[in-house]
Amino acid sequence: MFSGIWLPIVTPLRNGEVDIDALQRLANYYLHTEISGFVALSTTGEAALLSQAERVSVLHALSEVIGSRLPMLIGVGGANTRDVLHEMQRYERWDCAGYLISAPSYVCPDQAGVQWHFEQAALATERPVVLYNVPHRTGVTIEPDTVARLVECENIVAIKECVKAHFARLSGLPITVLCGTDEAFDTCLEHGGTGGILASAHVCADLLIALRESTLSGHDHDARHLFASLLPILRLLFAAPNPSAIKAMLAFDHSLTDETRLPITRASAQLVERLSIARDRLQDLRAEFASTMT
Repeated sequence: MFSGIWLPIVTPLRNGEVDIDALQRLANYYLHTEISGFVALSTTGEAALLSQAERVSVLHALSEVIGSRLPMLIGVGGANTRDVLHEMQRYERWDCAGYLISAPSYVCPDQAGVQWHFEQAALATERPVVLYNVPHRTGVTIEPDTVARLVECENIVAIKECVKAHFARLSGLPITVLCGTDEAFDTCLEHGGTGGILASAHVCADLLIALRESTLSGHDHDARHLFASLLPILRLLFAAPNPSAIKAMLAFDHSLTDETRLPITRASAQLVERLSIARDRLQDLRAEFASTMT
């Protein structure tokens, strides 16, 4: 199930409130692309800055549009394992493909504590659990040796991995590996990764899909050339705290604002100008790699 390009969809805002209409239009737009699934309440979706009522509104809005047409993961995280379990229980009524769960943030447990956290999460649901290793946000790493023990839990089936150095070590484990760092997507694929949960898919999912297909089909030269061409744009999309640049790019072509929730600030005027140039560059790349994308 967990392969291809998954979209950690943004949460559009307008005048400080969640813009449900814009969110549903956006979800409907991506349903007509070749993404493999959605992630609701992700980092890119600013989930940590949403109230519980807003999170429920987001899930309701997305479920109305997506239905069973594509799978949807729900992001869950926090410092307190018990709060994470309670959050999961609140979401059990939703028809989701499983939960994307990060390691406990801020408290910095050792690996035994990290293992316990995910074992409790796996016991709390019969649905698939996708580990989320994002140490630059949580302050703690899910080490590959810990992953090797966690795969003994029947429903821990995949990992969103953001540490480039871990891809090789994870490749020998019976777990699906999804890239969580856009600019390391090529490395993940080279080590047997099945795809990625990538914020950049908001603006170049087609090119990321083409890159994956080229890699899987053994067209390594095409894949390397495409990724090298994409890399400056991928880096630009994270030149400001995520999802500022992503929202600014979306505002060029979709009926939504580039508004973020403080303390995340909007993309600067200078960055927006650079993103406009990048938007044109993406069109050039689509023309250049048209044969790869068919």
